[in-house]
Amino acid sequence: MYMIKISDNPDIDENEPEILYTALHHAREPQSMMQMIYFMYYLLENYNTDPSVQYLVNNRELFFIPVVNPDGYEYNRGTDPNGGGMFRKNRKLNSDGSYGTDLNRNFGYQWGYNNIGSSNIPSDDTYRGTAAFSEPETQAIRNFVNTKNFKTTLNYHTYSNLLLYPWGYIESPTPDNAIFDEYSTDMV
Repeated sequence: MYMIKISDNPDIDENEPEILYTALHHAREPQSMMQMIYFMYYLLENYNTDPSVQYLVNNRELFFIPVVNPDGYEYNRGTDPNGGGMFRKNRKLNSDGSYGTDLNRNFGYQWGYNNIGSSNIPSDDTYRGTAAFSEPETQAIRNFVNTKNFKTTLNYHTYSNLLLYPWGYIESPTPDNAIFDEYSTDMV
């Protein structure tokens, strides 16, 4: 996994708000990676000509992880080199002989809360793994996040035209729900 930092001083840890962007949690969603790469190009190509872009880059530390699921992505590229690979999970061998964990369901907060949004069956597309952070990919994300103080995080997917926000494990609003609703309306 690679991380790219875009900032006016990328080699310095400045006292600026930090933002994390991640993509390609699901191997069959390569467009999430491409939109992120295009966004990074947009920032770099317009830095000298667009005051909004320049302000963002000068006053934030932007961190990008374009491929959270490299082995799943590579598996789809190998089996379907012209596109259309539908494998979703990473490629770790499970105890039942099936492959993969849904990395998007392997993070720690409320891991395994119920079997509605994730599964404990290894062959299922939404298999959450044997434990929270059981996968090297989610461990790497966790370890990186623990070194930062992110103010905003966006995880890009391509399944549908919506913005998911907390809470994802129950149907109950957070104290910040009005803000999330407004952001969702603006962004989607």
